[in-house]
Amino acid sequence: MLSIWHQIMGGTLVLAGIIILPMPLPFGLPMLAIGLSLLAPYLPPVQALVRYLRKRSKPLNNQMVKWRDRAPPVIQKTIDKTKP
Repeated sequence: MLSIWHQIMGGTLVLAGIIILPMPLPFGLPMLAIGLSLLAPYLPPVQALVRYLRKRSKPLNNQMVKWRDRAPPVIQKTIDKTKP
C-alpha cells in the first residue's frame, strides 16, 4: 500500500515540477528531484535516469551520499539502488 502512495505522490510531484519548472521561482527542480526519488525504487527506467544524473554530476552524487542517513527510508533506498 505504501509503494502505491509513493508512486502516486512521486508522479504528481514530477508532473507539477515539469509544469512549474519554467516559472521564475526555483520550485520546479526540487519537486522533480523529490518526485523522481519517490519513483526510483519502483521503476527501473527512473533508476537508470537517476543513476545517469549521478554519474554526470559529482556534486549531485556527493550531496546524495552526504544526506543519505538523514533521508526517509524510501529516499535511502533510491540512493542505494542508483549508485553510479
